[in-house]
Amino acid sequence: METSQKDVLLGTLTWWGFHILLLWMGAWHFLSRDITDGTLFASDLFAGSLIGATVLSLLRLSVGCHLLRFLAIIGILLVLYRVSQGKGEWGSVTDVAIWAYTFYSFGPSSWRYSLYTPLGVFQKLKT
Repeated sequence: METSQKDVLLGTLTWWGFHILLLWMGAWHFLSRDITDGTLFASDLFAGSLIGATVLSLLRLSVGCHLLRFLAIIGILLVLYRVSQGKGEWGSVTDVAIWAYTFYSFGPSSWRYSLYTPLGVFQKLKT
């Protein structure tokens, strides 16, 4: 089955756009944080890992995809923990949606079968 140019363009935009979103999420943590106290938090490690895993994924290294899936699970668990503590907000729904899509879109089945996941477009172009 031939992949249309429109589908290839949409898949490519999705791939780049989602990676930019993940990079922005990691960078925004550092840009919005008060760094004058000089302490290192677990959230700093999470944001730094997110940036590193996204860069590895952009280089199309499979370790980046695996790290992104692992970080997505941690992200979902962190949101669920905040909600269980009564600190949930409407933004928590968005966070869970982003992390769930991250977990799905960097999984092995999505690379093979779905064009509109970050790496799906490249698999369709090879066939």
